Amino acid sequence: MILKIAAIGVITVISVMIVRSERQDIAVLIGTVGGIAVVLSVLDYFTEIITMLRELVDKTGIGSTLVEYLLKIVGAGYIIEFACDTAEDAKLPTLSNKIAFGGKVVIFCLMIPVIKELIDVVISLLEYC
Repeated sequence: MILKIAAIGVITVISVMIVRSERQDIAVLIGTVGGIAVVLSVLDYFTEIITMLRELVDKTGIGSTLVEYLLKIVGAGYIIEFACDTAEDAKLPTLSNKIAFGGKVVIFCLMIPVIKELIDVVISLLEYC
């Protein structure tokens, strides 16, 4: 798998370097498509991770909604980072900063239920003592 990812990356970089001098817009498109190809090539690992997390939820009794929020937070982080990098590649740093800001707001909103659950656990532990 790592060789596949590396090959996609190297081919994308070489293609972008060749095309960039003639057509900057096409070079950005090639870079974006290469990035998407890398993400698609690792999707199988995400299903394995989700399966392991389900097993962890079953064994520990952690609420599945909590794990779902954690997965959404991590997924949002990856998506926002990809979008920011794409904007940077397109030489749009201001747009990249705005995407990053929007992503931080979304991630903060997704964190609120996790923080609430953490506070509930701490309160229940304090009541137990």
